Amino acid sequence: MTIATTDTPVPLRKRGVALEDAIREAAFDELTEVGYQAFSVEAVAARARTGKASIYRRWPSKVELVLDAMLAGLPTPEQCGIAVEWDENMTTVDALHQIAATITGILQSPAGNAMRAVKCEAYSDPELAQLIDERFQEPRRQSMLRLLQRGVERGEVRPEAVTPLVADVLPAVLSHRVILQREPVDSRAIAQIMEQVIIPLVEAR
Repeated sequence: MTIATTDTPVPLRKRGVALEDAIREAAFDELTEVGYQAFSVEAVAARARTGKASIYRRWPSKVELVLDAMLAGLPTPEQCGIAVEWDENMTTVDALHQIAATITGILQSPAGNAMRAVKCEAYSDPELAQLIDERFQEPRRQSMLRLLQRGVERGEVRPEAVTPLVADVLPAVLSHRVILQREPVDSRAIAQIMEQVIIPLVEAR
């Protein structure tokens, strides 16, 4: 008598870079769905089909895992429209409009849920707030400063506007509207923010 067998392959356990990518993806999905407070390494391990020990060997704390997952899951400054170089024909105002629209789209996507979860927690956790600023916001701030400096060289931006404080204004206003106030931001709202806040703040006089 012949016993029937199946040829279904047994999935190989992920290792190395593949395992780390799976853990980051699982952590980002968990953060997006349940928020920072309910986030647990156990749930991430289950999603990634690995053990907690494998995670703790790579990320000693929950904070480090969450931030690493955020950085891997969220768009880079270039993907946010804050490019390294801009077309010569693009004015500073046009570039800022483009950046505002891109950031808004990200904030209103599932990725915005991850940002909301972590940023809201950061209000009561100074260590987390500092890590978010250093690892996430600072690279984007520097990219915005380069855009503003380009505007100065083109005669479109006043030199006094090239400061970290000014560079933070546009993302801060958009984040406040979408993440904290939970208000939808459309093209009309973006135009109002640009005309009433950003352009008067940076334009050459």
